[in-house]
Amino acid sequence: RPWTRAVFSNLQRKGLEKRFQVQKYLTKADRHQLASMLGLTDNQVKVWFQNRRMKWRQDA
Repeated sequence: RPWTRAVFSNLQRKGLEKRFQVQKYLTKADRHQLASMLGLTDNQVKVWFQNRRMKWRQDA
């Protein structure tokens, strides 16, 4: 299937960013909970956190 880039809403982005500030690494359970809370898939949350950690390391 053709791959399309996910566009997160402001609310979703804020939720992800807020969680990242207090917790850089999520457990599977945390990831699942955050995903369902924000209406995203586990995979979307996983990849967002991976990418955000890379950005965080580069900025450090």
